Amino acid sequence: MELIGHVNTKQQLAVASSAAKTLNKALPHMMFAGHAGCGKTSMAKYVASQRGANFLQVSPKTLKDTSSVLRVLEELDHKGYDRRGNRKKQISPSVLFIDEVHGINLDAQEVLGIAMEEFKVPAGNKGLCYWIPYFTVVGATTMEGQLSTPFIDRFKLKFIFEPYSFEESVDIVLLHAYNMSITITAKAARNVARRGRGVPRILVRYLERLRDMVYSQGGGIITDIVAEKTFTMLGIDKEGLNKVELKILRILFDAEAPIGLDNLAIVTGESTKTLKSTVEPFLIQRGLMLRSGKGRVITKKGRQYLQEEGYAGDVRKKVEIPLNYVRN
Repeated sequence: MELIGHVNTKQQLAVASSAAKTLNKALPHMMFAGHAGCGKTSMAKYVASQRGANFLQVSPKTLKDTSSVLRVLEELDHKGYDRRGNRKKQISPSVLFIDEVHGINLDAQEVLGIAMEEFKVPAGNKGLCYWIPYFTVVGATTMEGQLSTPFIDRFKLKFIFEPYSFEESVDIVLLHAYNMSITITAKAARNVARRGRGVPRILVRYLERLRDMVYSQGGGIITDIVAEKTFTMLGIDKEGLNKVELKILRILFDAEAPIGLDNLAIVTGESTKTLKSTVEPFLIQRGLMLRSGKGRVITKKGRQYLQEEGYAGDVRKKVEIPLNYVRN
């Protein structure tokens, strides 16, 4: 399995995998934290492929209590053990991937945590236990703070996933174009990478839209002209900002005071959850906007960007700015 980037992470995993194979045990449990869409699921599959292990993906919503956790653990690879759980030969511990692992409730966290630590689970109230085969939990989260401390402590390896570099983004575009049997020019691939925010999920989505555009025109090659036409139609500017993000910046540019999240949600038609989890982080990372104690404000860099690109101007004619500013 080919996986672009994450060189240091893959090096650490190679060391851990070699040690686990020598000891005939499972890889340590791993926590993948960081930005959404930045390769956590792909890395979990990479971990399983490198060890030649089963890959099991479970939704946190299915893990509610002891019985639900046991049902999942029954799917683990039991080969290589005797009836008492002793290892008879080389084992191949399954990789149990839980995306958005912070969604597991506390009861399930406690039960799963015991299984992760002791590789056994209580069987009733008589002090008996069921043995379970070795396995590795890979938990992916964008909200690590919502997990209990005892549960987090079970994860011995932790990796932070950040957006890919520009050059890595280009490689991702070219790789997926190859896998999708799409011909794309180098200039067009760099165009997609520049707008893709370093997030594979976004890069692939844009690539698919370019493919649709070129096919609709009866062509077979994605050129930079096709890319520019497609991004104009999608309302994505040269730095990857979309219509909602530009609208927010224009509102903040024209405002005389910080604006609260609720008012921005009203003006843009987006939910406060979407703005806070998806839109704002990108604008803040790019240094275009800040959160203050009184609301959201545009930065000097944000003002310069709007002015240089011709976005700043008759803003009041385009959007209605709320008069009551809400602090949140």
